[in-house]
Amino acid sequence: MKIIFDTDGTITDYNLFIKNNVLNYFIKKYNMKIINPNALEPEDIFDMDNFFKNKYNCSDEKAKLYTKLAINDYWLNLVHFTRFSLLGEFRNGASEFLNYCIKNGHDVEIHTSRAKSTENNIIGEICRKFTYLQYKKNGVKIPYKNFYFYKNDSEKIKGIIEKKPDVVFDDKPIILDELNKSNIYTICVRGTHNDYIEENKYLKILEDYKEARKVINNISKKKFEIDTRVKNSDDFFKKARIIIPIVLNKFNPIILNSNNILNINNDGVIYAPNHRSTIDPLILTCYLDRNIHWAALKRFFDGKDSIFNNNKNKILCDITSYSFKKFEYFPIERLRDTPHPNNINSIKDMNLFLKYKKLIGIFPEGTINRPEGQDFGTFDPAFISLAKNNNSWIQPITILWIKDLNIKNKLIVNFGKPFKVNDMTKEEAYKEYLEIQKNSLNENKEYKEKLLEKKKILKKV
Repeated sequence: MKIIFDTDGTITDYNLFIKNNVLNYFIKKYNMKIINPNALEPEDIFDMDNFFKNKYNCSDEKAKLYTKLAINDYWLNLVHFTRFSLLGEFRNGASEFLNYCIKNGHDVEIHTSRAKSTENNIIGEICRKFTYLQYKKNGVKIPYKNFYFYKNDSEKIKGIIEKKPDVVFDDKPIILDELNKSNIYTICVRGTHNDYIEENKYLKILEDYKEARKVINNISKKKFEIDTRVKNSDDFFKKARIIIPIVLNKFNPIILNSNNILNINNDGVIYAPNHRSTIDPLILTCYLDRNIHWAALKRFFDGKDSIFNNNKNKILCDITSYSFKKFEYFPIERLRDTPHPNNINSIKDMNLFLKYKKLIGIFPEGTINRPEGQDFGTFDPAFISLAKNNNSWIQPITILWIKDLNIKNKLIVNFGKPFKVNDMTKEEAYKEYLEIQKNSLNENKEYKEKLLEKKKILKKV
């Protein structure tokens, strides 16, 4: 796994350093009083802006300048600077845990927003080297290329998200909150400045590093299980690819708007087509040449039905069942088929597959049947929640079979513009999806009419 660690407040006990080394300096030099004891930074603990504003009866802007000068006066002192950025001790158990992660093959990176480290001068160079040497001094050998320095927390958040880590250790509530919004699993080491935050499904809180191994092993185990299942499925997919030219030659799908097909870039994707035939997933998988893990009715897994036009021949049913299991498809029970459908495990699996950036396919209509005269059946919007919860792409796809035409092309596949739910409500995202599907189906129909007209002309000729 890729594991990212913050330094100050996470690997080091920043609260303790401030308490033991910084507070007395400002109290003695400026006669400041502690205003916000649970704040993280000294400028906030002393509310320095207001302190200087009242002391010098100056503007807000001037007060901020005095605060900046006072802070720089402390941190640019070589003794203070060295004590903090080079000689600072790690939290109890932090060095051992970092080495444990490295020894067990995890990709460990250090991301820190020590502002001075980003300066393009001798101070910046010293700060970067001191940070690297601080880890070495504490018995942790991490390559220098695995250190990332940021001017502020906003740049740090952006940098971490771009690296797509599996887990992030940090201490600042604002960073933890933003990473959780991007569905990145975070682990917070408790401090006075973050003692009010609570755990959620993407956030685990540790009082120290005693439980860190257990937590990281549980996360690693889940990822290993998914990776193993996907690898075995990919191996089977590679063998099954032999049928791709056969399938494409037989059905010869007409493809519209292929420019909308997502380029896979380490992101989870939900392929969400309408549903017209039991072989829809076969044709889409063959055309895209991607191992998509489809949700399918449980009866196919149980060997009670086949994808070959629902033929109940035992051999075809067994082939379907075997293939679906090997491809790691997700069995789904419908209310119309069983009085007490149980899809909990499949939903958990779909969430995990998306969390670990895999490709899944869902037919929101859930059936190839639809009311007479209607273009679509009833779409189940549950896939919107899956996409939103895992920050995954939705790839709309519209299929129109053209069986009534005596031509080689058997269907039209139209790829709608992919999108992420992001800040949209589920209702807004569902409306966006339906709009794309309706427009795409109209395009399919228009294309079909042109084919029909062309066929008539050719007949006359």
